[in-house]
Amino acid sequence: MDKKQAEELIGEIRAVKKLLILQLLKAEISQRQIASMLEVSEATMSRMIPKGTMGKIGKAKATNHKGKGNQVVQAEVE
Repeated sequence: MDKKQAEELIGEIRAVKKLLILQLLKAEISQRQIASMLEVSEATMSRMIPKGTMGKIGKAKATNHKGKGNQVVQAEVE
């Protein structure tokens, strides 16, 4: 494996990690708990989440509580 392939693989792994973190957040696991599971600081955890994501997740939950289906929630979070 050359350097370029290794960098691409690392990028893909990071993307999967972010998706899994977003899924945990959507499941209402706190940033603190996720940081603890990953053995990173809360500050590092916060940097791993794209800005504005928490607000989108919050809006999606609020929308879901208003009786809209799960498909609408997923569209708003993604």
